[in-house]
Amino acid sequence: MRINLRPFALSLGIISIGISPPVLSQEPKLALEAFEKGNYFDALKIYEILVEKNPEVLDYQIKTGLIYLRTNIDPPQSLEYLLAAENLGKMPADHLLDIATAYTYHLQYDRAMDYVRKFEENGKINKKNIDYLARLKANFAAAQDLLLYPVAVSFENLGPEVNSMYPDYHPFISKDEQLLIFTSRRKIKPGAKPEFDGYFPSDIFSAANNGIAFTNTTRLDNKVNTDFDEQCVGLTNSGDTLFFYVDNITTFGDIYISKLQKGGYGLPIKLEPTINSAAVESACSVSQDGSIMLFSSDRPGGQGNLDIWTIRKEPSTGQWGAPQNLGAEINTPLNEDFPTLSGDGQTLYFCSEGHPGMGGYDLFFSAFDSLSRNWTTPQNIGYPVNTPANEKSISWNETGDIAYITAFREDGYGDIDIYRIVYEDLNTVDPAVFLINLITADGGNTLEKVQIQVKNQFEELIGQYYPNSITDRYMIALYPGKYFLNIDVDGYAPYNEVIVVNDSHIRQDQNVKIIKLKK
Repeated sequence: MRINLRPFALSLGIISIGISPPVLSQEPKLALEAFEKGNYFDALKIYEILVEKNPEVLDYQIKTGLIYLRTNIDPPQSLEYLLAAENLGKMPADHLLDIATAYTYHLQYDRAMDYVRKFEENGKINKKNIDYLARLKANFAAAQDLLLYPVAVSFENLGPEVNSMYPDYHPFISKDEQLLIFTSRRKIKPGAKPEFDGYFPSDIFSAANNGIAFTNTTRLDNKVNTDFDEQCVGLTNSGDTLFFYVDNITTFGDIYISKLQKGGYGLPIKLEPTINSAAVESACSVSQDGSIMLFSSDRPGGQGNLDIWTIRKEPSTGQWGAPQNLGAEINTPLNEDFPTLSGDGQTLYFCSEGHPGMGGYDLFFSAFDSLSRNWTTPQNIGYPVNTPANEKSISWNETGDIAYITAFREDGYGDIDIYRIVYEDLNTVDPAVFLINLITADGGNTLEKVQIQVKNQFEELIGQYYPNSITDRYMIALYPGKYFLNIDVDGYAPYNEVIVVNDSHIRQDQNVKIIKLKK
């Protein structure tokens, strides 16, 4: 199975279609063919003409709304078309869930939940969508909590020296912030033709920091880039080794490295078979001493699709040992990808579409417990870093107060852009706040005889906690340290978790945890 690493991001008007508007307006068949091929550039230009001339046609309104919803042309605009389709009547019930998703781009998660309920009343619930419905509900509940506790960050677009009217994404920064490596699907050569989906092939670029801004943006030479797709998926702390993914006629699903030399990055070297397998390996991160690698793979033995795996070098031989899956604490039945280590190697950042969040892929972090040698329960990195769109990669400077991400924002230059985000100074007087929401597998809300205790690493009781009378949630404030969370609810199995609180938790100013109780 080929994993599509391309962002779901398009920009209307980038590609010239070569079909005159009079023909477009007369040929809905062309629009449908383009839509079904995933070429939303061509499809949207036709559908917008068709909708303008025939607003009463249900399919035109739905298709136009879906294009906006599935791209970064203007996702919030999808709501206008989908609601118009609903008002026409006879809209298939499945599209009620599309309206729910469209409402999330307006941060109206309560209305989104209303449409999930409307689908449950009018649609057909089956084995194919029951898990999806549960995920939507979990996301909408988590997002409402995340909106209550936004992270204090500022966004800085890297400007036209880096960003373009095309998709620019997957930024990786050296820890000293002197070197930026990123991927772009911009038009490079005159006369270049887009691929079947309307995008130009992806290439890897570099930019240098002159102390004020990133300049000298350059496409890496043909040792790394080809006429096909290459995408940056990792970078060592110093920037001396680039990790990238290749998708061409002869190979896909493997990670290559290129080492920095005097004339630039050198010839690619394919990572060892212990890392690359017959399955898809899509991204990786290496510890500062080079002894540990975290990578994503959909190989057998995982929790679902793409999972995060770890592998260590044997001290005696210097060879990579056997990969180990990070387990169900980190991985879900859906995709986890783009593992990235902090400068000290004690915090793992990754994206997931399985853990509850704002919608799509969200960024999460997990702290490493040196005593148990385990990664702790992932925490959502928070809004507005995470949004209803797909946030997949993040790269940090040495001190961990500045990061580089991909985002679609109003001040962008077109499609998705690369942003530098700056975190406000930590107020170390304040503790980390954990907001706990207890739910049950059957969706019940009334829980009796709930006892929540938190003990420190010395087994000393820190406190017992009771729900907020309005939100029915439990708020726990913890200073840096290791804690044991114990939850006992009458009629349900006990829940126990190790929480390692560090500056990352405090910086987030929220740590929403949705805990599903089991019988």
